[in-house]
Amino acid sequence: MLHRVRLSRRSVLMAGIGMGAMAVGFVRRSCAANARGEAISGPLPDTKDKGILVWNVAGLGYAAEEYFLSGRANVFRAVSMADAPDVASRDNTKDLGRRDFSRELLSADLPFTTRLIVYRPQDKRRFSGNVIVETLHPNGGGNSLAWNAIHDYFAANGDAYVGVQHPLTFPGIKAAGPGRYGALAAADPTQLWGMLTQAGAAIKSQGLRSPLPGLAVKRVLMTGYSYTGVATATFANYHHHEAKLANGRNIFDGYLPMADAQYVRPLDVPVMRLNTQSDFNGFGGLQNRRPDDDRYRHYEIAGAAHVAVRAPADAASGPPPGQVATAAGQPRFSPSACQAMFPAGSRPNDFPLYMVQAALFENMYSWLDAGRAPPPSAMIDTNDDGTTRVDEFGNAAGGVRFPEVAVPIASYGVGSTEACILFGYTAPFDAAKCRSLYGDQGKYLAKVQSSVDRLIAERLLLPKDAAALVAISHASADF
Repeated sequence: MLHRVRLSRRSVLMAGIGMGAMAVGFVRRSCAANARGEAISGPLPDTKDKGILVWNVAGLGYAAEEYFLSGRANVFRAVSMADAPDVASRDNTKDLGRRDFSRELLSADLPFTTRLIVYRPQDKRRFSGNVIVETLHPNGGGNSLAWNAIHDYFAANGDAYVGVQHPLTFPGIKAAGPGRYGALAAADPTQLWGMLTQAGAAIKSQGLRSPLPGLAVKRVLMTGYSYTGVATATFANYHHHEAKLANGRNIFDGYLPMADAQYVRPLDVPVMRLNTQSDFNGFGGLQNRRPDDDRYRHYEIAGAAHVAVRAPADAASGPPPGQVATAAGQPRFSPSACQAMFPAGSRPNDFPLYMVQAALFENMYSWLDAGRAPPPSAMIDTNDDGTTRVDEFGNAAGGVRFPEVAVPIASYGVGSTEACILFGYTAPFDAAKCRSLYGDQGKYLAKVQSSVDRLIAERLLLPKDAAALVAISHASADF
């Protein structure tokens, strides 16, 4: 029998020890189940050498660890691409704009075992108290997109990161490491929501049953980008109100969904959305905006494409590609085919989105810790028909404006077809046009510096990134 319910706190958090972790004989610590039933096992041995899809973070002064989280979670009727077996099976325009947040419960309290990847300071005195939780992206078998993008910011701040393995990735990672990951088990992709709830509760326990034992956790934030941004928004909409600790307090203290067009309902914790030019109107996103309030902000980044460039190489290194096959039901894209459709002489979009993302988190921390409200939302301008309004250079008007579009020496655009909207281009101006606009490189860089100073004053760029942003403009200029 199917039941349409608004879940009680009890039904969300009910759990028992899952069968998977009990079979793992090599763990160094196995914690007893708590009152809700979730159990943490680990850390797994030799994560540095044997962990699949785990970053090498020693150069950051960080430790990388893996844990198994076992418990019980409900199975629901899927409501978004983030909990459906096949992304193509969903009407994403309908899903992302939904305003009814009831769930259809199919089965209650079925066992699961998932993996947690933890990155934390080796020196516990460096820990900021902030923990970032993200669903691992099914593409590539479990990518940590937020960590990939701004791990240098998290590490400089002393934040911890916990990636929760998505049930859709279990077959791939078990095939890649059967001896190590054979315990992973789930009845259905929608158990992800119970996994996230119980992972957050374990993190906040701060005891031996935590994947961060001995660390004084102050805040737990959920974030995600693209598919995992949808997972973040879906959890916020459907499960935040029931995701509580035994004392009634929230498990998650804020949400930062990025690069997805999903509406997020008003909550009792802060929400900060970020969308690229690719995403802001994807799947009807213009209808999913809402006004600022004392717990809500939304930033749309003119010139930025969904598929963004990485920050320059640093002391950390990601796992080699191809370790795990992409989970079934995920879409496939051809970057080269999309790039061939873009203007002649253009290159892949090089907007430094990672700088905006770091500023977003900095503002969230100030909001939570000091009550300092973030800057107002900034939206990309649109024409009456909903298309992006562009300026004389072909760049989007409105939104958050970095020097790339505020002091342009190139046109920044994104694909216009469903297959290519995630990709973007940078079409540089030739030297003659640059000289006609600015005179010489020195005058151009002076305008860039003014733009950078304005962004810092608006708290949309961190002061530490100012010199790097000017250097990017210097390297790109053709005079």
